[in-house]
Formats: sequence, C-alpha cells, structure tokens
Amino acid sequence: MNTDRFLVKSYGDNIDGVKAGLSKLLELLGSYSSATIVVPTIGQVKNTMLTTVLSEQLSKKLIKHRVITLEDGKTISLCGQSTLKNFNNSDIYLDLWGSASSIKKLEDLTYAKAIILTTWTPKDSADWESSNNVTVIYNDGKG
Repeated sequence: MNTDRFLVKSYGDNIDGVKAGLSKLLELLGSYSSATIVVPTIGQVKNTMLTTVLSEQLSKKLIKHRVITLEDGKTISLCGQSTLKNFNNSDIYLDLWGSASSIKKLEDLTYAKAIILTTWTPKDSADWESSNNVTVIYNDGKG
C-alpha cells in the first residue's frame, strides 16, 4: 500500500507548524474516515499548543476520551508515542513533535494511508526525508 508522507519542518513550540499539521490532517480526513494524533506524552498534552489550536471544547473532549467522533461519523484519536501500538488502524497519523523513534513506529504501520510529521527539531526528520518520498508542507526556516 502506498503511504503519502507530509512534513512540517518547525523548531520547538512553533504554533504555525502545529496549525499546518492539524490543517493537513483535517484536509485529509475529508477523504478518509479516521485519524490519530500522536504526541510524545499524553499527560503533558493539556498545557500544549494542541489545545490552543483546537477549540477548547474539542481538545478537552479529545484529551479526556482519547477518541472523538465528528458529526459526519469520522473519528480522531489521541495517543502517546508509547501507546501507538494500540492505535494501528487509523488511515491518517499526525505525529506532533515526532522523533526518530516515533517515525519508525509509524512507518511500521502497514495500513497507514498518510503520515504527517511535525518536528521538534528539523534534524529529527533528516533520515526519514532521505529514504522516503516526503512532501514538505511547511518550513519555518529555523533548521
């Protein structure tokens, strides 16, 4: 199966990078039925930019229940890098502040139709970029 790969090259807590990743996820969700947002650690999500970018109501619901169903029946899940193995059936994955380890875990998912990576440091994606056909959708130019 072909997997589309998208890269948001941003440095640190760049809110525009997070917005670019989430926008791409929502755009792709128009063609697919499920998406998972992967974060480094679930326990620390409450105070991150993710909650700033999503509406307060939606982010609270997603953090509390880990899965939300939208009006059209499509789902968005939230998981930490350590629990990604339990979320292996989504069509789209957004890896927020991903690492080489989380990228490898996502590449090992055989049914992923699209992977969106938002880096913490641009060098985190260098190997992934060089070994895959990756489309850069945002670059803050800081790396």
